[in-house]
Amino acid sequence: MGTINLFPLGIVLHITGIALLTAGLLGSYVTLRQLWKYYPEDERQAAAVFKTSQAYNIFFGLGGALILISGFLLLRAFQFAVTKQLWFEVKMGLVIFLVLNARIFGAPVIKKLKQLLSSSNGVADVVQHGMLRRRLRVFHALQLLVLLIIFVLAVYKFQG
Repeated sequence: MGTINLFPLGIVLHITGIALLTAGLLGSYVTLRQLWKYYPEDERQAAAVFKTSQAYNIFFGLGGALILISGFLLLRAFQFAVTKQLWFEVKMGLVIFLVLNARIFGAPVIKKLKQLLSSSNGVADVVQHGMLRRRLRVFHALQLLVLLIIFVLAVYKFQG
């Protein structure tokens, strides 16, 4: 019985996962930028746009799961030899940063935005509006930058 070459399957799933994660992030960014075109003048439309932006969470979940599963397949294909290389250690640190940034920084901003949209009584909180908008912009920029750095690290595999 022949052995299964895990590398081709792992790399296809890994690239698919990265594509889904990046698509979700870009889709969320573009959709939430649209939200600010409606809020606070048309709060109903802004709430609908916000609801649409939440649909991208499925991309985050699927992409993250595929990246995790395929990452283990790729590690197995390389017999875990890459785990001792500097580029891989930096890449894993950045992956952890992505998750922590999403949970610690991104999720509370989204939660506050949801509260702002659902509890609005016709009076816009301009200060909170500006703060949330800035924080979302920083969050999306950081996530995209870190994804780009991870991609470059994986392609060039610099040695320390």
